Amino acid sequence: MIDIIFNFLFQFELIIDNNFAISLIIYFIFSILFFTFSLPGSLIIILASSFFFGFFVGYLINIIAVTLGSLFFFLFFKVIYKKYTNKKLEKFSNKLNKIIKKSSLEYLILLRLIFGVPLFIQNLFLSTLEISMKKFILSSFLGFSPYMLIFSFVGNQFSTFIDIKTFNLGDILSLEFISIFLIIIFFLLLRIFLKFK
Repeated sequence: MIDIIFNFLFQFELIIDNNFAISLIIYFIFSILFFTFSLPGSLIIILASSFFFGFFVGYLINIIAVTLGSLFFFLFFKVIYKKYTNKKLEKFSNKLNKIIKKSSLEYLILLRLIFGVPLFIQNLFLSTLEISMKKFILSSFLGFSPYMLIFSFVGNQFSTFIDIKTFNLGDILSLEFISIFLIIIFFLLLRIFLKFK
């Protein structure tokens, strides 16, 4: 799958200079579809968008595509979940909904901030909960934004397409990077704790 993505991006790089506006639209639609199906290799797509279109446009493509793609996945599986769920799963889902009811937005943002949990698993899990579309969109936008900003910045720093191929996540997982996420998570947990009190 990763090789297919790289082949697509390599071919795409060849047509961007001559057809920037059309390329932007095609890439944006491709990104939405990619995140809708929660395919592996999303980091490559995120880095490539800012490599091709610059930091700001790349960030907008990334955050809108991941939010919309996740929303489409969420809505589709919500219908399937309601249609085919069994009693045990429904009971578990109801208990979970009661737990997160007071601070659902904070919990949803926390879930989005957890790095390493595949998008497919996150969206599948969220489709079992009673969440409004507004909360889903807001939590996805806020929760994914720190990652999208950082990876869009990194993607914009690459000088050639080959740099994306050789990118190592360990290169940016610095103490500062981890500290920022820990601070955000701390404040979200503090809000949840204060709401319970």
